[in-house]
Amino acid sequence: MSQAKSTLLDRIWLTLVVGVQVFVAPILAFTATYILKMDWDNWTFSIQVNLLPWIISAAVMYGIISLILGLAVGGYMPTRVAEAGGWFPVLGFTRRLRDADLVDRARLTLTQSPYGKVTRIVHQEVRVNGRPLLEVHGGLQLLAAPLQLVLIMLPLLVLRFVPSEWLQDRRLLELALLVYLVGLVIGLRIFPKIASKVVGVAAVARRILVDRTKLGWLFPVLLLWIIERTIVSIAFQGLGLDYRWQDIQVEREFLEAVLPVELDIPESSFLDLLVALSLLPMAIFTTMAVLGGGEQDPPGWLVGQEGQWEKIGDDNGDAVALPAPGDTTEGTGTDVHEELVEDEVIEEDESFLFSDLAEQLDSLPDD
Repeated sequence: MSQAKSTLLDRIWLTLVVGVQVFVAPILAFTATYILKMDWDNWTFSIQVNLLPWIISAAVMYGIISLILGLAVGGYMPTRVAEAGGWFPVLGFTRRLRDADLVDRARLTLTQSPYGKVTRIVHQEVRVNGRPLLEVHGGLQLLAAPLQLVLIMLPLLVLRFVPSEWLQDRRLLELALLVYLVGLVIGLRIFPKIASKVVGVAAVARRILVDRTKLGWLFPVLLLWIIERTIVSIAFQGLGLDYRWQDIQVEREFLEAVLPVELDIPESSFLDLLVALSLLPMAIFTTMAVLGGGEQDPPGWLVGQEGQWEKIGDDNGDAVALPAPGDTTEGTGTDVHEELVEDEVIEEDESFLFSDLAEQLDSLPDD
C-alpha cells in the first residue's frame, strides 16, 4: 500500500476526532461532573435533569470557542490558502487573489506560525522516519498535557497572588481569561520547540500506554479533564480564592439570549470554563496540525527542499571552483589566463594586417 493510501484512513479518523473534541468531549465531561448529585449523608443520589440544557449548550459553546482559539492563536492556514494569498483574499476581503506579494507574505506567515512548524515536524516523523500518523498524533497530545496543566494554573495563581486592591469587582473573569490568553499564545510558541526534540519518544510512550492499558483515543482527554477539574477545585479551596459567582451572569445572559429556555447554571461553571479553555484548544490545535502534516506531497517551501539539492563536486567531496591564476584547465599545459592574452594578441595582429593592406590599396593610382 502506498503512503498516500496509508494515511488516508488515519486522516479521516483524525477529522472525526476533531468533531469529537469540539462537541462530544465537553458534553461527556460536563455530564460526568454534574448529572449526578450525591447525598453522602443518606448515601443516595439524584439525577439533575434540569441541568441538561445548560450542559449541552455550554459544552457546545465552549467547544466552538476552543476551536476558534486553537486555530487562530496557532496560526492555522492550509497550504491552499497560503498559495491563494492568505485568508483575506480567500474570504473575499480583498480582490488580490493569488497576488505575488500576498502569496509570499502568506507563505512566510505559515512557515513561522506554530501550525506550520508542527506540520513540518509531523511530515518529518511520518514521511522520513516512517512513524504511523496516529502514533505521532498521540505523542503530540501527550506532550501537550503539561502545557495544559500550566494553562489551568496560571489564572488561579494570578487571582491568588495579585493584591486585592489591584482587582476590580466583577472583573475576575476578564482577568482570568486575559492571563489565560497570554499563556496560550506563549505555550503555542514554545510547543513546536519541545515537540521537535522529543516527539519521537512521546509517540513511542503513547503507543506503549495505549497498548498496555487498552485505552481509546478519547479516554485520555476525558481523564485529563477530570484531573484538571479536580486540581482546579482543590486549588480554589487551598489558595483561599473567592469564587465571585456574580461573574457568571454574563454567561447566563448570553445563553438565555441564544436558547428559548431558562437555564439553571451551577455556581462552579466558571471552573468548567477554565478547564475547557485550557484543555480543548491545545488538543484541537495538535490534531489539526497532524492533519496538515499528513497531507500528501506538501509544497517544498513549507517542508524544505534541502534533501533534494544536488551536491556540486567530485567524488571526494571537493567543490569545483574556477581556476586561479597560474592554474590550467586540465592540470597541465598552458595557463588559461595566458591563453586569453595570446588570443587577444593574435586578433590585434590580424586587424593590423588588414588595415595595412587597405592603406596600400588606397595608395595605388587610378587608371
